[in-house]
Amino acid sequence: MAYYEVDLHNLTREEARLIAIEMIRDSHSKCIPYVKFVTERENHINATGERGVLYEEFPSWMLDTEIKHLVKDYDPCDGFYIVYLDFFVRAFKEISLLVLLLLAIIIILYLLVIIDSELSLMSDYLMDLKITYLKIHNTY
Repeated sequence: MAYYEVDLHNLTREEARLIAIEMIRDSHSKCIPYVKFVTERENHINATGERGVLYEEFPSWMLDTEIKHLVKDYDPCDGFYIVYLDFFVRAFKEISLLVLLLLAIIIILYLLVIIDSELSLMSDYLMDLKITYLKIHNTY
């Protein structure tokens, strides 16, 4: 199964957050089922002396309004996260478009049936009118 692996290690918080958001949107649009994001281990001390900053902040990024509807779940692991993407939203949109298209086709067919029956009635009326005209003028 295809998936992306993104190394956020050695990036600033903001760079890592923006890349994570973009990769989730990109992966979702390409129907990639999950993405592995490498942060750093929880007990890893970075250059500024902080422990696992990206690892600690990563869950809050999954709540970002740009992507939270695309994320089904995520699993924290030792030094990375696996983010599982939710395709229900995409499937619902596709189904909705198909339903609208089908509804439009049904309406068009219904209108064609009504127009055909109206034309048939009009044709009958004109035929009756012609017969009446011919009777009146004795030109049978």
